[in-house]
Amino acid sequence: MIRAVALMSAGLDSLLAARIISGMGIEVHGLHCTFRFAFGPGRERPQALAEKTSAMGIRLHVADVTDPFMDVLRRPEHGFGSAVNPCIDCHLFMIRRARALMEELGAAFLVTGEVVGQRPMSQNKPTLFHIEKLAGLKRLILRPLSAHVLPVTLPEENGWVDRSRLYGIHGRGRRPQEALAAEFGITEYAQPAGGCILTDPFYAGRVKAFIKNRGQESLTPETMLLCRFGRHFWIGNGLWVVIGREEKDNAALENLSAGRWVFEAEDFTGPTALADTISGPDEAALVASMLARYVNRRTGDRVRVRASRGDESMRIDASPMDPADLEKWMI
Repeated sequence: MIRAVALMSAGLDSLLAARIISGMGIEVHGLHCTFRFAFGPGRERPQALAEKTSAMGIRLHVADVTDPFMDVLRRPEHGFGSAVNPCIDCHLFMIRRARALMEELGAAFLVTGEVVGQRPMSQNKPTLFHIEKLAGLKRLILRPLSAHVLPVTLPEENGWVDRSRLYGIHGRGRRPQEALAAEFGITEYAQPAGGCILTDPFYAGRVKAFIKNRGQESLTPETMLLCRFGRHFWIGNGLWVVIGREEKDNAALENLSAGRWVFEAEDFTGPTALADTISGPDEAALVASMLARYVNRRTGDRVRVRASRGDESMRIDASPMDPADLEKWMI
């Protein structure tokens, strides 16, 4: 039996592509890559995806690729898009991971849900062919949804798949995929969003601020995850402060507090604040004053703030900072 590997997100396109090929009697193994900073701990997406693929007779392999992917974020060979999205290098990275699984399983070719013209940076024909070449998979990547608008691949030429049962979808419209999902009885799937978290301008602004102050080589998965939560401030001397907006933020900041200073009000209800470095009492007092601005209190009340890091701790009586001063530091 011919065996193939299919790169799979939680989106509809990759589900359809894998379903098309498995429906031709080919043994399909799905590869789903996860990134800790993209979704955080406790997410259910891989489990839900595994249930869907299992119903199609497809075994799903889930790989946390966060740590090796950090090198792509630190040094993207093809650069970033409009945000902090190294789309071309990201696609190449995942295809290389898929190739490694192909070699492990003895698979003959790779399947992706890419649609020509859907993503301007990474899903145009020249880029698709460029990635194939760099990955060492020339003519071995089959894109079932767009096969009729692309050159014939080796799986088609060798008769492993029936080209007449492939499609010619292109562009950013979704109706052809939705019609195909209905035909296959696929009723539950993620709706298309604006792309991955790295394409979000608001998130990108925070990451870029970190890079400006600390350099790309200092990026870590925890840094990338922390940039998703709370209010972010960069003080002129390089002090980075994150203050929670809601209970979810506060819980996330607690989970990401290792090695950082944690600031909390003792006598009032309020958010948690993190500071990655504190050079002395003056900076501790500054962060306490920033936190006090967001504490539920009566006008004029001073706030007793506890700051701690590991076995170190201090208590600070803080007056709320002027909002105008906070605004000039907020990212």
